[in-house]
Amino acid sequence: MKNILVTCAFPYSNGLLHLGHLLEHIQADIWVRFNRMIGNKVYFLCSDDSHGTAIILESKKLGISPEDIISNMYLKHKNQFEKFNIFHDFYFNTNNRINYFYSLLLLNNFNFKKLLNKKVINQFFDKKKNIFLPDRLLRGICPRCYKKDQYGDFCENCNSIYNSYELINPISYLSNTVPVLRKSEHLFVNINIFKKKIYKWICVSFLQDEVRNQLIKFLDYKFDFWNISRDYPYFGFKISNKYIENKYFYVWWDALLGYISTFKYFCNKNGFIFFNDFWKENSNFEIYHFIGKDILYFHGILWPIMLDILKFRKPSGLIVHGHVLLNKMKMSKSLGNFVSVDKWLKYFDSDSLRYYFSTKLSYKINDINLCLNDFIKTINSDFINKFINIASRIYFFINKYFNNFLSKKMWNINFYNFFISKSDLISNYFLNFDYYKVIFEINIFFDILNKCINEEKPWNMNLNFERNKLHCFCTTILNIFRVISIYLLPIVPNICNKIEKFLNCKLIWKNLNIPILNHRILNYSILYKKLDKSFIYNF
Repeated sequence: MKNILVTCAFPYSNGLLHLGHLLEHIQADIWVRFNRMIGNKVYFLCSDDSHGTAIILESKKLGISPEDIISNMYLKHKNQFEKFNIFHDFYFNTNNRINYFYSLLLLNNFNFKKLLNKKVINQFFDKKKNIFLPDRLLRGICPRCYKKDQYGDFCENCNSIYNSYELINPISYLSNTVPVLRKSEHLFVNINIFKKKIYKWICVSFLQDEVRNQLIKFLDYKFDFWNISRDYPYFGFKISNKYIENKYFYVWWDALLGYISTFKYFCNKNGFIFFNDFWKENSNFEIYHFIGKDILYFHGILWPIMLDILKFRKPSGLIVHGHVLLNKMKMSKSLGNFVSVDKWLKYFDSDSLRYYFSTKLSYKINDINLCLNDFIKTINSDFINKFINIASRIYFFINKYFNNFLSKKMWNINFYNFFISKSDLISNYFLNFDYYKVIFEINIFFDILNKCINEEKPWNMNLNFERNKLHCFCTTILNIFRVISIYLLPIVPNICNKIEKFLNCKLIWKNLNIPILNHRILNYSILYKKLDKSFIYNF
């Protein structure tokens, strides 16, 4: 049995969840569910990222305190995740005393190693809003590849890292005006000396090939000092005046430390004593962070450095995914193609999106295009017609002729064992994050099973001479339906819960090769309805 800690990147407290957040949490939740099915002990934690300039701006706009914004959004985020069957073992926010403790401890450790510097730098200032602009509130042309509409610190097109003053034709996201450069003193940490250590971690940790290559490229960039302070007005942890006056910790400083503080709170709350078992150096427990490709630099370069300074272990690996596109366009509020969780649930449900994302999710870091026509076709044609309808077709015979009882033996044990024999393959696909391969294999199962039903034609079996065969045949088909349902349980938990009630048994991985025989199933009720195509025009 493995002990595993799983986290996702923290949603920001400034807004409701969207499908991009869901992609990451669904990817992680499926992996967590499967690991638990095969007997591993997994702790799934997350938190709201609750600091930054945007929080204080929203506070002023709404006329309420930043703490009230954080509290309200925390409850909404938890509720939205739960609507998609994503239940974290603990969910928190970064504005807490333990996170502040680690923020100060990290700063003190950098200082002890004489790695702190103060510098006066040029920083963009929005004169209309009277505020210094953080990198993510700047947009402009990338200085490396010249792609328009990129952030002030990172290009999503070429994955380049740069200083905000290098951005071409910068525009303030707040006021849509051209910002000016002003001087401001800031606190920096020297990270250049960690280059060799980070390279070593990159080589030995679990990383997708694309991730490893990109992190090595990051190390080749100008790699010296990291600005860890931000100007007032700001909502966050204030840096002690002994280091610098009237500055706040950069949001990524305490957001990353939130992985530690959230787990520490979880351990304290539940009386667990194994915090150090996970975070001590050379721990044999495992830690995985699920993140989007746009925050790879923070998790793959800065986070290991912070852990090194704290003398904590580094992650076992990073699981990185691409963006969610809507009809091949990146989701954007300004473009009008931004899909919130609430909007999705107004027309569709959670399991259908979980299944559809699983047809796209792989070990690769590909953007996932959500095309509603393709989505509805995938659910209605592939999932419902090929799989869900099997239960209703076979139940008719079990109910009408055998009083809902399955037979005492199988029709063809070798046929049943064929589906069991694929369990190791399915397991490897899940563990290696190749969910699309799980779906591909299961679709082959659907076809084989439906072909068998069509060839054997249970509706034509003569009850006078083939009653026993009919009974055993339907029992075998429903047992295979159960096996496939076990394979699908991490992906579509709502539907599988209904299947458990219908089959009157739990879907358990270790019971894959134990068929349910001489067993009474319950009355069939519709497991899932076809999606309405007309919703596309209302969406």
